[in-house]
Amino acid sequence: MSEQSERLMRARIEAGFETAVDAARRFGWTSSYRNNESGTASFSFKKALEYAEKFKVRAAWLYAGIGPMREAKVPVIGRALAGPDGSYIDDYDSGDFEPLEPFNIEDSVAVIVDGTSMTPRFMPGEIAVFGHKYDDPSPLLNKQVLVRTIDGQRMIKILRSSKTPGLWDLHSLNPAFAPIEAIAVDWARPFEGLRVN
Repeated sequence: MSEQSERLMRARIEAGFETAVDAARRFGWTSSYRNNESGTASFSFKKALEYAEKFKVRAAWLYAGIGPMREAKVPVIGRALAGPDGSYIDDYDSGDFEPLEPFNIEDSVAVIVDGTSMTPRFMPGEIAVFGHKYDDPSPLLNKQVLVRTIDGQRMIKILRSSKTPGLWDLHSLNPAFAPIEAIAVDWARPFEGLRVN
């Protein structure tokens, strides 16, 4: 059995098919699928694309063992308004995920940008990815962050020190928006990257 055929078998099993025959019947494949999985015949990248789509794995991994088996995905936790009042809309179910392979996904979350206070860096409709949650946001001082205030508002801002101890100032990139000063922060997450839709 080749490494390619072993990957194909693993993909089939993890997709819930007990045998190669079960998968072949389900998808209308000929005996060539069983030959591919047994290792008696290798398969082309074009065929890997077809198998990958059905088994929900990456074709490059299936064909040549390149990269992870599946695309990395992070949960979309809603919209973050990059606007003057920092309001937000939670219109995404917790089951919504976005494939964001280039990012470090451990403990990351994604939000849909809405509003213009952080233009030109963050544009409405883009998916912004933010990393590890800091309950004490001090290490993120002067960084672009997704922040949640004590009253539940979620915003994309630059975190700054406040004149009032224990509170924070939240600044916009767009000079048309005044800073939000002396606000209590529940948590903050550092910006990791953007996915433009």
